[in-house]
Amino acid sequence: MVVVQFLKYPGTTHWGFEGILLGEDGFGRWIGVPTGSRRWKAESPRSPTGTPAVFCAPWDGWWHLHYNGPRTTYSHFVDIATPPRWRRSDRYELIDLDLDVVRYQDGTIEIQDEDEFEEHRSMLGYPEEMAARALEECAWVVDALANRAEPFFDTAERWLVRLEHSNSRAEEDRWPRG
Repeated sequence: MVVVQFLKYPGTTHWGFEGILLGEDGFGRWIGVPTGSRRWKAESPRSPTGTPAVFCAPWDGWWHLHYNGPRTTYSHFVDIATPPRWRRSDRYELIDLDLDVVRYQDGTIEIQDEDEFEEHRSMLGYPEEMAARALEECAWVVDALANRAEPFFDTAERWLVRLEHSNSRAEEDRWPRG
C-alpha cells in the first residue's frame, strides 16, 4: 500500500488516497488506485473510489496526474501541486496549489479553481516563486493535454491496463479453480 497525501499550503491535511505502487519509469512513480480504494478529506473518511485510476507522481514536475481513462466524465484530472515528497517508501505528500486541469472525454480541456488559487495566493501568502511556478506549470499541462503529450496518454493508459490486469489476476487467485 502507498498513502498519497495532498496538503494545502502551508501543510494542512487535504485529500488522501490509498493505492498500490505499480512501478516507475522516466516520468515518475505510478500508483494504482483500484475500485474500492480508501480515500479521505482532512480527517474524514469519504466513500471508496468508484472506478480504477492511476496516479503519476512525477520526478520533478509541479503536477500530479489522476488518469481514469474512458470510465468517468473526465479522462484526466491534473492537480497543479508541488513536486511529491516521499516521506517513506509507502507514503508521499504534495501541496495542492488549487489549480486543476481537466480533460473531458470529448477532448475539452478546462482549468478549474482559478478563483480559489487567487484567493489562497493572497490569503495564505503563497510565496511569489511558488505562485509563478504554479501558473507556468498549469499552462504547460494545458498544452501537454492539448497536444497529447506523454506521460498523459499512451503511458498512462499502459499503467492503467497494468493495474486492471493485476486486479483481475488477484481476483482469480482468491477463488479456487475447478
